[in-house]
Amino acid sequence: MAVEDVMKYIATNEIKWIDLQFFDLFGTMHRVSISRNDLEESSFSKGISAADLSEVFGNSGQGELILLPDPESLARVPWENSSIRLICDVVVAITGERFVKDSRYAIERVETNIEALGMKECRVGTETEFYMFENATTERTAVGRGGGTLVDSRESPWSPSPLAYKKSGSFVSPPTDSLYPARTQLSDTLEEQFGIPVESHHHGRGQTGQQCVDISHKSLKGAADAVATLRLVAKNIALVGNAVASFMPYPVEGEKGSGCNIHQTLWKGSDTSLFYDASDEYAQMSQAARYYIGGLLEHAPALCLFTNPTANSYRRLASDQKQYGWGKGSNTLVQVPYLKKNDRERKRISFALSDSSINPYLAFSAVVSAGLDGIKSKIEPGDPLEGESGKKKSGPNKPLPESLKGAVESLNSDIKFLKGVFSAELLGDYVEMKLEEHRNSTKSINRWEMDRYFSV
Repeated sequence: MAVEDVMKYIATNEIKWIDLQFFDLFGTMHRVSISRNDLEESSFSKGISAADLSEVFGNSGQGELILLPDPESLARVPWENSSIRLICDVVVAITGERFVKDSRYAIERVETNIEALGMKECRVGTETEFYMFENATTERTAVGRGGGTLVDSRESPWSPSPLAYKKSGSFVSPPTDSLYPARTQLSDTLEEQFGIPVESHHHGRGQTGQQCVDISHKSLKGAADAVATLRLVAKNIALVGNAVASFMPYPVEGEKGSGCNIHQTLWKGSDTSLFYDASDEYAQMSQAARYYIGGLLEHAPALCLFTNPTANSYRRLASDQKQYGWGKGSNTLVQVPYLKKNDRERKRISFALSDSSINPYLAFSAVVSAGLDGIKSKIEPGDPLEGESGKKKSGPNKPLPESLKGAVESLNSDIKFLKGVFSAELLGDYVEMKLEEHRNSTKSINRWEMDRYFSV
């Protein structure tokens, strides 16, 4: 959308407030709202000084930071009166340069790399799982005394409701799928208000109110914006209904965690898929697609710091392990769906390791960079896996990290493929933030430890 179209929309739709949204390294959305009178056409080129951004980013090292609205991100905010949102880049006030720790900047660098390799674009779709609880109550007790968060859902195995389902929650229907209306409202809002096409939605595998929303392919940056918007809409729709949405990777012990499959396609032109080869007997996949898969498998341990970025992520990985390999099945790290012959539009590669706690700008940047490195370095992925116990004869096969500290160590030993994508400043702050999370997580006491060791 052109800048003049944004200004026209504001003038003709009784808009009073402009929500300027931006993101920190963790992927958390921040916002400052300004009057429509303070937004001018020049704001989209010169930026807006509407908040002290050092409160979010600390001392930038580059000078004062301001927000640069992206006109393509315009959307009406349905639960706020007379408001629109604009996602913003973070830039340096005096020079207009990009702030090197802005997550959105990393994804722009990857898009530049794609073009430098003679390709048109990378399109990304996502299949994101999350939980929606009717209630979540946290015990606030003195540190050391104990405490926890209690979640409730009429669908949970411990619920007295007859709607409680004791088996897998995958694709159950109403009335057992009691949150179908909320999920449909979420999908309608994404499509009608935010322009984000939803391919499908359904109940997730977890019995206790897990949801799944499959967003259609968009540009790399557009896909990251879509995941961030999905979180925003899900949490606010839940709030209106006196419920709560959680994108925590493993919130309910014993149930399936919440993943975020990243579906990727590379295009040399508007109708020329780099991944499609009609003559390939296995899944009509090109040699470039195989190299791309090789890059994903080669760098999978290092990718974990971005695709599985919380201490809780590794509880999910431990409870729902994937086979280290690729294939047409659903239990591999990399999946190549082959549902219809001669379908170049849907010839995609899915990275199935990620969880829903990701900062999508960093995760997508890292995953696509790994695939591109596979193409540049001609990394063979080995034979595909077939069946639950299939073995591939060759190709990358490395142990995945079991903690955030392990993920940091994996990245430190395999970081060259991210050169030129993440700035040294961004990586330094991000790694230190994750190490601090690891240190704090190792100091906490969980229920299992109390049950197992209290009486030793």
